[in-house]
Amino acid sequence: MKQTEIVSANAPQKVGFVHLGCPKNLVDTENMLGLLHNAGHKVVGDESEADIMLVNTCSFIDKAQEESVRNLVHLAENGKKIIITGCLAQKFQDELLDLIPEAKALVGTGDMSKIVEVVDKVSRGERVISITQDPTYILEDDSKRLHITVGSYVYVKIAEGCDYRCSFCIIPSMRGDFRSRSLTSIVEDAKRYAEKGVSELILVGQDTTSYGKEFGASLPQLLRELNKVDGIQWIRFMYAYPNLVSDELLDTIAECEKLVKYLDCPLQHMHPEVLKRMRRPVMDHVAFVQRVRDRIPDVKVRTGLIVGFPGETEAHFDYLTESIQQVKFDRLGVFEYSDVEGAHSQGLDGKVSKKEIRRRRNKLMEIQQGISLKKNQALIGQALDVLVDTADPDKGTFEGRTQWDAPEIDNRVLGKGPAIPGEIVPVEIKSVTPYDLKGVAQF
Repeated sequence: MKQTEIVSANAPQKVGFVHLGCPKNLVDTENMLGLLHNAGHKVVGDESEADIMLVNTCSFIDKAQEESVRNLVHLAENGKKIIITGCLAQKFQDELLDLIPEAKALVGTGDMSKIVEVVDKVSRGERVISITQDPTYILEDDSKRLHITVGSYVYVKIAEGCDYRCSFCIIPSMRGDFRSRSLTSIVEDAKRYAEKGVSELILVGQDTTSYGKEFGASLPQLLRELNKVDGIQWIRFMYAYPNLVSDELLDTIAECEKLVKYLDCPLQHMHPEVLKRMRRPVMDHVAFVQRVRDRIPDVKVRTGLIVGFPGETEAHFDYLTESIQQVKFDRLGVFEYSDVEGAHSQGLDGKVSKKEIRRRRNKLMEIQQGISLKKNQALIGQALDVLVDTADPDKGTFEGRTQWDAPEIDNRVLGKGPAIPGEIVPVEIKSVTPYDLKGVAQF
């Protein structure tokens, strides 16, 4: 999405927005809002003030689709003109206009750069469908991006689409094949954010570890260039693909002082038979995690797992349970499998009941809570560097994260003492829970 200066030909509209889904979606939302703002439209945070509501949707799993539909129905019941963008529009274009007659436009994942033109047509009373079936756009400049979340960190999208075909996933059909942004454009973004006082860059994409493969670059190369940017204090990347985590990448994390010692690598499962049905890399994940820990001192490893995948037997689940107890992941998210329309796994046999899926998830989370609590208890009495995300100067409290924690999904540090969002302060840890650290700032 090349951010060109487009000026609206019509009277300015007040555009409200609803953002749904992952950080990658957040980047898309903020870029569309930036295009509209620079075209002369007014972006409003209060739904009641909006002439048009922009809803950027997610449809990765059933729960995400349901959340998207709930938001659309709410807006429709309140008589809002709605523009539906993102994954749900891309996937259900034929159904949505019938289901939500108040929807005035559908904008697919490959057409979000056309949002100004779409809003202009909607404001003239037209109904618009702007959906490219095989998306190829790639964000190359987000200098005009309008941030709806301003703070200590920023998400930077470094790639779009995916070349893998995991059996439970429909991302390639909605986002297209993998394509990388240019290295230069990402570094320029980093410099701009450093000038604005952003402390942490969080690199996102469907598969960050494939970065640059089309033009001879690589993720380690990009990370080393970003490590040179003055003003940025922490650099984190998410969504690593396990079989693409090279020794070069691990050594880059270990050697670059701004790279947090943290690896987010969704494994999805650990039993070879289930991984084959998932169309995921079959590898020794216990040995993989040990290799990561051997090459990066004091690293924390995060992963995500799916329970209840079709064909997952009790024996498969026991294997998964034993593997988690052996590896002792530092951070773990467990997701309940659900059929996704259009995914290969929807047609697989061996379905597991929802009740059993919930039981398996609860068991894994109970095990992980015990692991997390012990790991956190080992931090009591230590002084850890904490990036302050929010602060309440009146109460003398703040909330932040260590380098081992990504926003919203990992541990929080609840601190006492004067602090300013964006600064990194030493905090002595006094008490812990499985997911929170509590302490006092040391100055």
